[in-house]
Amino acid sequence: MQSFEQFANYIITHSRHNENPSDRVHIILNYPKIKWDDYAEYMATLTWFTSIGWSRGGSKNSHVIFAETLDEAMETTDEYNYAIVSYIGTFYNNYQTNAPETIHDYFDKFCESDHPCRGHILWHPNKQYGRLHLQCMFLNINHWRSIGKPSFGFWSGSAHLPERSKSDVHDDYTPHWIRPSGEYVEVENAEMAEYITAVLDDGKEILNLDRERATKFFCYPERRSCEALDFERNRNPNIIYAKNNETLAKLDFKTEEKFDVIYAPAAGYSAEYLYHRFGHSDTKLIIFDVHKESLQWKQMLYTMVDSVEDIERVNSYFAKKGCIIDRCDYKPDLVKANESVYSMDDWISTMKSVEPEIINHDALSGPFDVDPNKRNLIYLSNIFSYMFLIHKMKVKDIHDAFNDYLMLPNTTIYGKNVFKDTVLHENHSS
Repeated sequence: MQSFEQFANYIITHSRHNENPSDRVHIILNYPKIKWDDYAEYMATLTWFTSIGWSRGGSKNSHVIFAETLDEAMETTDEYNYAIVSYIGTFYNNYQTNAPETIHDYFDKFCESDHPCRGHILWHPNKQYGRLHLQCMFLNINHWRSIGKPSFGFWSGSAHLPERSKSDVHDDYTPHWIRPSGEYVEVENAEMAEYITAVLDDGKEILNLDRERATKFFCYPERRSCEALDFERNRNPNIIYAKNNETLAKLDFKTEEKFDVIYAPAAGYSAEYLYHRFGHSDTKLIIFDVHKESLQWKQMLYTMVDSVEDIERVNSYFAKKGCIIDRCDYKPDLVKANESVYSMDDWISTMKSVEPEIINHDALSGPFDVDPNKRNLIYLSNIFSYMFLIHKMKVKDIHDAFNDYLMLPNTTIYGKNVFKDTVLHENHSS
C-alpha cells in the first residue's frame, strides 16, 4: 500500500466492515510521528486486525472509520453513539484465550456508564496543559454532541484547569482522574484543550485507563522497535488444538451431495467430523498442517487411541514435550455444543473406520492440486485469519492467497478470511 488512505480503502472495500447496524465504531488514526512505509502499514495492520474480537462475528459486526485526525473522523460519526479511538501501532490482546477480559469487554462497560471519555491522561507538570493520548481512548459521542462538538485538535483560549488526583498510574504525569475546579488558564495551541475544557465545564470527571491497560500495548511507531511487539512477533505458537474452538454445527453446505475428497487441518476433530458428516464409503480424507507436532499428534491418535483416556494420554505426552494443549476450556458452551453433535466416542469411531493421508502442507504456499473430476471440500478453518500471520505477511497478500482457493474447480471452500469473516464458496458445475 502506498499510503494510509490506500490501506484504509483496501480494508473497507474488501471486508464486511460497517455492514450490520451498530451504534459503536472503532476510529483508527494515522500516527502523526511516522511517514508511511511498509513499517507504518504493519503498524496499521496490527491495530486494525487485533481490534476485531473473535467472539464478535468478524468484520461484518465491526464498524471502522479510518482518518488522519480525530476531528476528521468525528465528521463521519452521525450514526454512532460510542467510539474506541486508536492510533496505528496499538496492539490489542483479544486473541489471548487466557485473558479474563478484552478491550471490548471494558468498552461495553464504558458504554453502559455515563462517562464522557476514558483514556491515557497525560498531565505533565511543566507543560501548559494536558491531553489524552490517542493510542487508546473510549469516547461517548452522544456527550460530545451535547457539549457542542468541541475540537480535539490544537486550540488557544481560556482553558479549564482541572483538579487532578494526587496519585498517578505511573510517573508523575498520569493522574487517575481529573475533575472540574472552576479555575482557568490561558493556553496557546494546546492539543485537546477545547474538548477537555468543555467536558470539565459540563461538570464531568475524566478517568484514566486502569485495568484496560492489560489488554493492549502501544508500539510508539517512530521508535521502530518495541519489546512487547518483539515478544509477540518471535513467539513460537507451539499449540496443539485438542478440541475445536469453532462451532461444528455451522459447518453446513447448500449441496446435499457427499464429497469425494475432504481436506482439513489436523487441529481438533474437524477433519473426522467432516468425513463423518459429508463423506461416503470411498471418500479420501487428507489431513494437513504446517505444524509438525500437530501432525505427529494426529498420527499418534490414529495409531494408539481406543478410548477417551487414550486421547488424554497422547495429549499428556505432547504436553511433556513442551506443546501447549488447547482443550478449548475457555469456551465451555461451545465444547458442549460440539460434543452434542459429534461426541468423543463418535470421534474415536471415525478414526477407527478411515485411513487418512496426513501431510505437511502450508496453506499459504498455494492451493491443493485438486482433481476436477471429483467433488472436493477444503476446510480452511481460521488459517487465513491466524494472529501470527500479520507479523509475516501483508493483508493484501493473505487475502490474495485465500482467493486463489476460490478458483479451484469442483471445490467447496469453507473458512475464515483475513477479515475474520466466514466464507462459504461452492464452485461446482452441478
